[in-house]
Amino acid sequence: MLSRILSRSPRPLRAFSLVEIMVAVVIIGLMTAMALPAYRRITMRAKATAVVNDLRAFSTAFITYNLQNGRWPVDETARVIPTEMAGALAASFKLKSPIGGYYKWCAGASADGIDAKAALIIESDMANPVSDDEDLRLLIDQQLDDGNLHAGLIRVGSTNSLVFIMEPAPGALPAPPAVGALPRRNLNLLIARAAHARLPLGLIFNP
Repeated sequence: MLSRILSRSPRPLRAFSLVEIMVAVVIIGLMTAMALPAYRRITMRAKATAVVNDLRAFSTAFITYNLQNGRWPVDETARVIPTEMAGALAASFKLKSPIGGYYKWCAGASADGIDAKAALIIESDMANPVSDDEDLRLLIDQQLDDGNLHAGLIRVGSTNSLVFIMEPAPGALPAPPAVGALPRRNLNLLIARAAHARLPLGLIFNP
């Protein structure tokens, strides 16, 4: 009995057919194709939110300085905190932005080809360019401004930088956004309107 069992030849293992393998590959490909757009949306939203939070925090610090001193800090190069803002800006101002490039403060001059009296710029670096993803830039614009990169307070500079206008140059007020496009308490919109009407910034908080 034992010798009969031992003498039996093992059953051959059944391999997958070519058709079965092709079906599995197609299913994996379809699942990947469905997951990639969702993953891109999630990563885009995370980057946009991080940039918006940075710009809001930085702009609040600069606006506070302006209201207290009646002027903007002196223009600086990228990754450098203006001397007047020492201790008022987070150290992240000197770090790479979530969309590439570095933050730069611009005052009293053209902000990368955009007429602005004061602006925050995300500027490209040779080794660290700013993302040119149009959808990502629009998402940032929608959260901060009017969703139009050719008008309003968020613009694309001449070197592909992202420019956040905090006070337009005289006579260069961006086109007004659609009603309801911005929160009622958006400080930067109030500043732009005050600049257009040639009002001191203090009047928008102390009418």
